[in-house]
Amino acid sequence: MKILNDEERDSHWQTVLIEGLKGTVVGAGLAGLMVAGVKRRYPVPYKNFNASIKAAMWAMPTISMAAFYADDGSVKFDEQTHRSDYLEKVEKERLERWETLSTGDKIFTKVNDNKYKIIVGAWAASLWGSWAIVNKDKYMTTAQKAVQARVYAQAITVVLLLGTLLLSMHEKKLADSLPAPVPEWKRYLDEQESEKQAIQQHAKAQAEVPKQ
Repeated sequence: MKILNDEERDSHWQTVLIEGLKGTVVGAGLAGLMVAGVKRRYPVPYKNFNASIKAAMWAMPTISMAAFYADDGSVKFDEQTHRSDYLEKVEKERLERWETLSTGDKIFTKVNDNKYKIIVGAWAASLWGSWAIVNKDKYMTTAQKAVQARVYAQAITVVLLLGTLLLSMHEKKLADSLPAPVPEWKRYLDEQESEKQAIQQHAKAQAEVPKQ
């Protein structure tokens, strides 16, 4: 384990603090949206909540996001400070593999790298779109509209799941066509071993230099 000096410790603390503040702002925003939604959707039950429940509705999202951002900032600081050369090497190898891909495989890779964002976004859009379409019907009751919108959303969800399955199958096919990558942990250990040997060789060379 690498021991931090005072300058690195201060930089690490500043990074964690800044990222934690960002998470606090994001969490407070999410908490505000949640509280506003509950107050609007369930005004009577919300008024009956005691102070502890209302405080928890604000505190839990805020603290959770602050902790997540702070931890993520700490990890990124460690990567940039102690593994920057290694990560640059990994990124260079990734770009070299990228250049060997066809246009279709490049498009697939981009989609696959962001598939969960796309799926969640498409699912949320399907919920909103289903309700927007069904809500135009003036003859259906609210309960009937909700049931119909759920049917549409479920159908779209099945399509998204099938799309995810196809992406996974193509990902496996693409991975099989490429050379087997060296595990990241092994490359990292090899790099650490190389650095250790270089330091030992340098120390040995210094020891062999005749003293004046």
